[in-house]
Amino acid sequence: MTDSQHQTQQVPLLRVEELTVRLRGEAGIVHAVSDVSFQLQRGQTLGIVGESGSGKSVMARALMGLLPRRATHLMEGSVSLAVDGRVLELLKLSEREFRTLRGPRLAMVFQDPMTALNPVLTLGVQIAEPLQLHLGLNKAQAMARALELLTQVGIPDPEGRLRQYPHQLSGGMRQRVVIAIALACDPQVLLADEPTTALDVTVQRQVLDLLLALQRERQMGMVLITHDLGVVANRADHIAVMYAGRIVEYAPTSRLFSSMRHPYTEALFKSVPRLSDPSHTRLHAIPGRPPQLIDPAPGCAFAPRCPNAQQRCRRETPALAQIGDQHLHACFYPIGSKEVGA
Repeated sequence: MTDSQHQTQQVPLLRVEELTVRLRGEAGIVHAVSDVSFQLQRGQTLGIVGESGSGKSVMARALMGLLPRRATHLMEGSVSLAVDGRVLELLKLSEREFRTLRGPRLAMVFQDPMTALNPVLTLGVQIAEPLQLHLGLNKAQAMARALELLTQVGIPDPEGRLRQYPHQLSGGMRQRVVIAIALACDPQVLLADEPTTALDVTVQRQVLDLLLALQRERQMGMVLITHDLGVVANRADHIAVMYAGRIVEYAPTSRLFSSMRHPYTEALFKSVPRLSDPSHTRLHAIPGRPPQLIDPAPGCAFAPRCPNAQQRCRRETPALAQIGDQHLHACFYPIGSKEVGA
């Protein structure tokens, strides 16, 4: 391996450093994302896990440049993308410059395929549009490629589906079409935001397995956003746990499950139902409510719901501390610490 090849491998495909997003709400400024940092290499999958309202989707839309400008009060930090030997700072790009990256470089699978698809355009037109716009294909070439993509994502009778509208497909089929659109221009980074929302368990697994297979085949970097630790357990290389707009724990997947340190991570893990439990076993719920992100209280946001919380937690906000190779957590009294035992 040459020095230049080695250096290219070391440069992260996507690097996010201290990303902070503040949005204007009716009641005030929403602290949606605070000091989020992570890296993504080519061919890797990063799982972002957290409850609804933890800032996962806002973070993803910020990376895609899709936050409405009128509602964005503040967006700072650094988001860099490696493109053809160069490193682009995404937050400094104009809308016109960003538009050239969506599709060929960055793509997103949205939560709700029914609202992500245009109800008055056929599926063929919607899949062909980015191919014509970004790759310069003519209509016949784009339709031929659209047919290949529908076949690749497992749509039965793909030729007939090209002439259909979104409402004529099931939820699982619509999600596969959204995935086909996202992959149409062979992006380097794929953001999958709750890609199995409102799908039944069998279809969820099919969609997730499809995403992982396509990601490995194309060697994309993928950010898989979910509220369920079980979804990312066997599908992510690293996991970042978000709470109240911050990353509270980050580790390689196997290490996170074998030695989780943050009480919120443990609470999420205990909330997952298990087939081994007897029938009618009461589900475990995290007590309390998610915090108010408008004018947040001082201290750790999880303190009111945390069994390990002490006075210091209500006064100071813990920073991410490294406890091993690539394992970080933001907690003054993590699981297994002497103070908790006492």
